[in-house]
Amino acid sequence: MNTIIKSPLNYTGNKYQLFSQISPYFPDDIDTMVDLFCGGATVGLNAKCRKIIFIDNDPYVIGLLKFLSQCELDKLLNELYILIEKFNLSCSFLQGYQFYKEQIINDNPNNGLKQYNSNGFYNLREEYNLLNDKKTKYAYKLLYLLIVYGFNNDLRFSKDGKFNLPVGKTDLNKSNVKKLKEYIERVKNLNCEFICGDFKTNKIQTIVKAADFVYMDPPYLITDAVYNEAGKWCEQNEYELIRLMNFFIENNKPFVLSNVLEKQGRRNEPLFYWTTTVKDKIRIVDMDHHYRSASYNKKNRSANEREVIITLGDNLHVKNK
Repeated sequence: MNTIIKSPLNYTGNKYQLFSQISPYFPDDIDTMVDLFCGGATVGLNAKCRKIIFIDNDPYVIGLLKFLSQCELDKLLNELYILIEKFNLSCSFLQGYQFYKEQIINDNPNNGLKQYNSNGFYNLREEYNLLNDKKTKYAYKLLYLLIVYGFNNDLRFSKDGKFNLPVGKTDLNKSNVKKLKEYIERVKNLNCEFICGDFKTNKIQTIVKAADFVYMDPPYLITDAVYNEAGKWCEQNEYELIRLMNFFIENNKPFVLSNVLEKQGRRNEPLFYWTTTVKDKIRIVDMDHHYRSASYNKKNRSANEREVIITLGDNLHVKNK
């Protein structure tokens, strides 16, 4: 499995571009892997293991990933076309981008298909938000389209559970269909499980501690993202995660954590202090966003941000270096 595929969900912080830098620090032989805080599931989808358990505390994310994993591509696309026509939305995959762009009056070239899709998108959003049951197949199809046609292809809800992103610039195009196709094909060849739950609960802790390898990409304490706008991730969560990593270290269980240690003059103090107390038991690897040289032990070349992975110190075998 050499091709790295993208998630069908354009999840903030997904590790598609960094996967080739992260995966060399995974164990060579993994039976059961947990992709904790899986988000769009990019890492787990591309990891080599006999079983992968995707865990996230967002029921919309887990529900949508599971729904899509059970779909047949052609049947799903036909059902999406019907909904696209119902809400009078564009579909560049079928008609081409220019077909719709030429129909926009007083066009701003920077707005993509925003003007064309505006009315239909807000009707779609209203219909979704009025649904009493958001766990039906119909609801998941509407939610997928809201992501595809929404601002930055993101996923955001208000405190009362309403999808509240505005219309975006894109539509169901070749890129989105390609991601759907690759996801459905990949997941059908995986032994995988989707679980919604908080990592602090006994249920999730039991699953995580029983796995052979755990990859963790939690919300970052010192960065701002759509998924953390309400401040759901706080220092208390950071300390709980540190306790979990202490368990891994004490039990010699391989793990990889993705995180941001420093950004624009701010530092993740709980995580940074912890690294100083276990520095002989872990390895910190700086991520190179620009793929300049494969220098795994370099200082960050940008003073603005230091994104790292942290792994068990004894697990120093780096593949394909």
